[in-house]
Amino acid sequence: MQDNLYSIKQTAKKLNVSTSTIRRQISKGLLKTVRIGNSIRIPEEEVGKYLKIPGGDDSTVKISKETAPVKPQVKNLKSLTISSSKHVKYIIPGLSSIEAETLEALLGDAIEAEEIFSFLQDENYEKLHRMLSKIVKENNLSIKQNLILLFIEEGIYNLQTKKQLLLDLIHNENALVLLPLPPHLFFNFLEFLREGQIINTDQIVPPHLEEFKELIIDIDIIDPIKLHEKFQKAEIIIIDGMKTKGGMMIRRNVANLIAQYINNIKKIYFHNIPRLPKDQNFALINDKNFLAKIVDL
Repeated sequence: MQDNLYSIKQTAKKLNVSTSTIRRQISKGLLKTVRIGNSIRIPEEEVGKYLKIPGGDDSTVKISKETAPVKPQVKNLKSLTISSSKHVKYIIPGLSSIEAETLEALLGDAIEAEEIFSFLQDENYEKLHRMLSKIVKENNLSIKQNLILLFIEEGIYNLQTKKQLLLDLIHNENALVLLPLPPHLFFNFLEFLREGQIINTDQIVPPHLEEFKELIIDIDIIDPIKLHEKFQKAEIIIIDGMKTKGGMMIRRNVANLIAQYINNIKKIYFHNIPRLPKDQNFALINDKNFLAKIVDL
C-alpha cells in the first residue's frame, strides 16, 4: 500500500480548488481514490497526473488505523433502490451555488457519518455542524437522509435571512451594498435600494452590472469626505469575503472604513466566497465586535 496519500482537504489545497470541486472530480472519475477504513485518500500519483507535473512534497499523509464510527441505526422500512446516476439531482431552494455543489458532492459518494462531521468541522461550517448534530440526534435515519434534511433546513434559514435583509433595506435608508456581489444576490436587492447605496470596491464594474453603471459609486472616485459621511451613517453593510478559522477576510479598503465606524453599524450581511481573488488585497478581521454583527447570506 502506498504511504503517500492525500486527504480531500490536502488535495484541494494543493490544486487550489474547493473540497467540493475535488469530490466532483472523484465522482466523475477524474481523480482515483483509495479507501482506508472510513476515509477517502487520493494517491500522490493521481494528484500529479491532475496537475500534469511530477507529484511529491512533504505534506503527505501517513495512514494509521482508525476506529470505526458509530453508525446511526436505520428503521427496517422498504425504500426505493436508486442506482448510481448522474441524472439524480437534489434541488434545495434557498441554497447558494457553493452549498448546492457541496451537497451534491457529499450525496454522490458512499460517505460515512464521521467523515461528514469531520468535513464540516475542517471547513469551519460551525452552524451546519450544530444543525446536523441536532438532526442526527432527533431522527433515526441514514446519514444521507440526515444530510438532505440538513440542507433543507439550511435552505430555509437562508431564505428567511434574505427576506429579513430585504425588509431591512426597506426600513433603513442607512444601508450600503458593497460590490462585487454575485448576480443572484445583487438583483434581489435592486428593487429595494435607493440612489447612492451601491458602492463598487473593485477596480472594474462586473459585466452583469454594466447596465446599472450610473447607479454605482466607485470607491476610488467618490470624494473621500462624502464616502466617510456615508459610512458614518451606515447601519447595515452588505459585503463579500471569505471565512477562515481566524476570522473574516475582506477587502482591505473596505476593512479600513468599517473599522472606523464599527460602533455605528448594526448588521453586516456577509456573502462567503470559496477563494480569494489573487489580484486583490484582503485583510483578516478577527475583532469580536465585528464578528458579532455578521449575518451569513
